[in-house]
Amino acid sequence: MTWCGALNPGGGLSVLPANFIGMENLTETEGLSPLIASAIRLNEVYKSLLTGGFTEDEALSLIAKMTKPNN
Repeated sequence: MTWCGALNPGGGLSVLPANFIGMENLTETEGLSPLIASAIRLNEVYKSLLTGGFTEDEALSLIAKMTKPNN
């Protein structure tokens, strides 16, 4: 299984399975820094949640929960 890093609000990385970002509408991120690529992926997730009917606050809350490291 392939793993990738995603940014969390605390500034660290949270490890997620690569298939988490395997969405059809993702922007191509090849050749970009890992930080920029993670930001683009999170933006795509955010836009998908909005399209799915979530409010902006709900979408941001879900992304924060998805990227929060396990304590």
